[in-house]
Amino acid sequence: MPTLDEIKCPVCGVEFAEGDDVVYCPDCGTPHHRACYNMAGHCVNARLHGTGFIFNDGSAVKEPAKQEKNKTTAEGFYVPKGSEGADEKPQPSIFAAPSLGTNDLVSHYEKETLDGEKASYYAAAVRTNVVRFMNIFKKFDTSGKKASWNWGAFFFGPYYLLFRKMYSHGIGLMIIETLVSYLGSYFMSVKAPIFTKMTQDIFAAGANTTFRSLGITQADINAVRGAADYQTAVTISIILVAVLFLIRIIAGALADKIYFSRVKNLIKTVSEKIDEGASVSAFINAAPVDISGEKAKLYYLSAKGGTSLFAALIGYLALSIIMTL
Repeated sequence: MPTLDEIKCPVCGVEFAEGDDVVYCPDCGTPHHRACYNMAGHCVNARLHGTGFIFNDGSAVKEPAKQEKNKTTAEGFYVPKGSEGADEKPQPSIFAAPSLGTNDLVSHYEKETLDGEKASYYAAAVRTNVVRFMNIFKKFDTSGKKASWNWGAFFFGPYYLLFRKMYSHGIGLMIIETLVSYLGSYFMSVKAPIFTKMTQDIFAAGANTTFRSLGITQADINAVRGAADYQTAVTISIILVAVLFLIRIIAGALADKIYFSRVKNLIKTVSEKIDEGASVSAFINAAPVDISGEKAKLYYLSAKGGTSLFAALIGYLALSIIMTL
């Protein structure tokens, strides 16, 4: 077995010590703590596989030491002992974060800066659709632009903001759209009471019919159109749709700028905590791995950033319940 004197684990940055549980990449021979390898999900030099790269500690070439039961998939992902019969998928970290800054996209921005911070911090916090957001963030930083266009925010409104973990803005937009809808219904009942009563009666009568027909006949439609306040109801409906449409246009135009500010604040908060000596203790398969410094910062940003489909679904379900009350 090759010597590991003064060699650091490429994941946690801690020197290997006697008795450490170490695994070697079967393709390039890079050593890792087993828990770190399991947490990262693959060899940190996986992108160099196929180029002839062999790990070198500065004094000698490390020949790949293929250990029994230490297997990897074709993509270089590590398969822990005892899981050879499984689907051979990488083991995700407890926070589902990327491999502590070894992700190619994060490394790509290592030498760039954004608003006085490493651009790699922004890439780690964004996690998905990184290239698009990094290009937009650069424009915000260099040109002072105040807006861009985000189709996701336009079509999905508050649910998109929740998906991107902009929780306060997502909830705020949800409240605004709900209030506008309720105001529209209120003005409809006050200014067009005949139309409102007729439509309510029609839908109540068709409640037990199929969704396809809703029990609405041509006679019902003609009766509604003949209501004395029909034109008033149409006007209110047009105004309501226009207001909601305008709100979505504003959301689509400002979402990226808001997201840029959110990521910037996240980086500031995490940096302050790490600079004060905070560290991350990640438990992978019951084995604690203490990470500090730069690795901890990237790990925290990856965990706190990214997306949350769960938050978007909860927001949708909550609003659906509220609208039925």
